[in-house]
Amino acid sequence: MKLVHDPVHGYIELDEFARKLVDTPEFQRLRRITQLGFAFLAYPSARHTRFEHSLGTFHLAKKIRAHNPEIEEGALYAALLHDIGHYPFSHTLEGLYPRHEENTLWVIEHGSVGDVIKENYSTQEFKKLLKHPIVSGDIDADRMDYLVRDAYYTGAAYGVVDLERLVRNLKFDGKMLVVEEKGIMAAQNLLLSRAMMYPTVYFHHTAKIAEAMLRKAVEIEGISLEEIRIMDEIDLVSRLRSSEKPEVRELIRAIDDRKLYKRAYCSNRELDEKTISTLKRELQEEFGYSALLDYPPKPKYEERNAFVKIGSETKRLSEVSPLVRSLVEMKDVYWRWCVYAREDVREDVEAFPKKLF
Repeated sequence: MKLVHDPVHGYIELDEFARKLVDTPEFQRLRRITQLGFAFLAYPSARHTRFEHSLGTFHLAKKIRAHNPEIEEGALYAALLHDIGHYPFSHTLEGLYPRHEENTLWVIEHGSVGDVIKENYSTQEFKKLLKHPIVSGDIDADRMDYLVRDAYYTGAAYGVVDLERLVRNLKFDGKMLVVEEKGIMAAQNLLLSRAMMYPTVYFHHTAKIAEAMLRKAVEIEGISLEEIRIMDEIDLVSRLRSSEKPEVRELIRAIDDRKLYKRAYCSNRELDEKTISTLKRELQEEFGYSALLDYPPKPKYEERNAFVKIGSETKRLSEVSPLVRSLVEMKDVYWRWCVYAREDVREDVEAFPKKLF
């Protein structure tokens, strides 16, 4: 048994098998993958990593299982490894490469962590466990940890969630985790926390601009999937800083010095894929890498779909909570897409998208 002290959860206990998984190079790499990408440019203390988030997810999964002993033990180790496939700066590069969930499967198949897994589980058996509701559900250990952890490290005042009450009132029915009546308020607060974190942290314009600049630098550099899937942030930044392409060096230097592009045009009007593609292409042709389109996916708020038990009835959280329904209706209010531009071309870029609409 090994104890790891965590500022969010206190002491986290790792059994011998968990310790072996944590000690693999693939898991240790997560120490060098920031949880929130470039959020530290706006929130300097947001330097926490996928490493401690993964430990926290494992810890919460264990607590949920303590109240639901029928949950198979392997789901706990799936919770521990659920983010092992993240690329540098977490979700930042997923627009260029397959989603990190796919890379997680690749790492398990090809990394030394797979050899450890095979001591207790077959590879196929373990892959199925990654989809267990305790790891990948509407309300799960992953979401519970990252919301509270992200709020803690950013200093945002929206992460006050009664995790203990929520954990105690999550029941596994053999297929999914159901929130019992006494846990509805805590589940509701989890969604409220997430809704508030989007405009203040996850969609913060400073982080979004830096992410768009990094994506463009990686795209120009032409880093292959085979290379990026095993890189950490030190590897990637070093590669970009020493690039033979001046535009790549310019972009990464601007991020390093926090001389970021500015917002030239923003809108919450939805665009179809054809229009997005056209706008991106025409910006590229007119301004090159000096103007960047950022069209992020809309938040889904999966928590609204969580099942809750009211007496003998099982309903969706959104059916029993007017607050949740309101939050879902408001989810588009803070979402927007933007065009970012280097300062010297900002005025020209400001008027450019308007020509298309």
